[in-house]
Amino acid sequence: MIRAILFDLDGTLSLMDQDEFMRNYVGLLVPRFAHLLSPDRFGKQLLRSTEVMVREPKPGRTNLQTFFDDFGKATGQSFNALWPIFEKFYETDFPALRCLAKTNPEGKKAVLSAVKQGFVTAVASNPVMPLSAIKERIRWAELTPEDFSLIPSIEDFHSCKPHSSFFEELAGRLGMVPEECLMVGNHPVEDLAARQTGMKTFLVGIPAVGIETDYYGELADLVKLILHGNFA
Repeated sequence: MIRAILFDLDGTLSLMDQDEFMRNYVGLLVPRFAHLLSPDRFGKQLLRSTEVMVREPKPGRTNLQTFFDDFGKATGQSFNALWPIFEKFYETDFPALRCLAKTNPEGKKAVLSAVKQGFVTAVASNPVMPLSAIKERIRWAELTPEDFSLIPSIEDFHSCKPHSSFFEELAGRLGMVPEECLMVGNHPVEDLAARQTGMKTFLVGIPAVGIETDYYGELADLVKLILHGNFA
């Protein structure tokens, strides 16, 4: 029986052009580190170390630790020197990127409907940013962090999608087994990887040939399933 519904953020609860967002995100971030690293070197290594963090999780290491293991080795800069600058950026500059995100009204309705129907709700966006930034992105979807029982972040999760361990950690922290969870997202690889753990999946959109999912359609279709409790 489905007890928890896990929601992706970007492309699901809010809509944005990912390439445009990344250009602006990196463009705002790099000047804060110009006194330590050249903008070109910082920007390139940021993306490389993020890729390493996503691709190669390390047992017992948080995503934040895995990122800085690689970034520090490549640049010679310490966590203690860099992390306070990142934290200040997310506090003061990051909210300006809200103009690049568009609220998905059906996403908001799906989350609030799930809560009202008694489902446990959690964010299932890749934990590649601090908790403060992910809470900000939740607000871009016109929701509140309090709408979710769990919000994974770079500080406290140990892997990312599409690794099975990400979904297993999500379920475990909710006190459930994967079979009690429904993963909702728009990415046919990252989000549907949840099926490998036994989770049910709802793909936002129409699956291409060869893509397997338990449910698919628009978020309005998900709302109907939630309201009727009609999960086979």
